[in-house]
Amino acid sequence: MIGTRRRKVIESDGTARALMIRRLRCRKCRKIHHELPDIVIPYKRHCAKTVEKVVSEDTADVCCEESTIRRIRCWWAAMLVYFEGVVASLRAKHGAAVLSSPTPREVVRAAANANLWAHTRSAFLSG
Repeated sequence: MIGTRRRKVIESDGTARALMIRRLRCRKCRKIHHELPDIVIPYKRHCAKTVEKVVSEDTADVCCEESTIRRIRCWWAAMLVYFEGVVASLRAKHGAAVLSSPTPREVVRAAANANLWAHTRSAFLSG
């Protein structure tokens, strides 16, 4: 372990919760990996439960602004084809037992654990 990082996550009731995320360096690849709990979707401020409700159009008791709901839905729509490809790839390569219509939390976990998480880190690297 090389340290921890504090991260705030907004729970489905609107309260902010501070999490300590462990940072680990792989001895084989030398990359740093973050150990994320189930309630977190990488690079999202709202918890996985809220994201699932927004994606499934069940926003009656979601505690976030309309603009946030719109951004979450746009993100999901943009990533859906990629996530479907990840699930199909995991089924074909590894015979992974993934439900026919997995929840966002399951798809995100599968993509992150298979090291297939699409991120924008390279956009911020110089040179």
